[in-house]
Amino acid sequence: MPDLMQTLFDYIIDYTHETYCLQTKRTAYSVRRDSARSKLEEQLTEEQKELFEEFWEYNGKAEMEELYAMFLAAFDQSASLLRRHTA
Repeated sequence: MPDLMQTLFDYIIDYTHETYCLQTKRTAYSVRRDSARSKLEEQLTEEQKELFEEFWEYNGKAEMEELYAMFLAAFDQSASLLRRHTA
């Protein structure tokens, strides 16, 4: 990823992403997810907890890559709106 794109993405994640998330059902789903995670972890053995933590780590990385893909798609769409279109 070019440095400029990374800088823009980092800025959005650090400063504006949460504002937009507040306009969605993300918080409600996060609360339910966290509750279910706690209940599940209480039932796991130590070995299972280690595996679950590994899963959770990769899940977080996959979510970040998904956000990045959405950022790229939105950026491309915005750029296409700025281009001159001929009929």
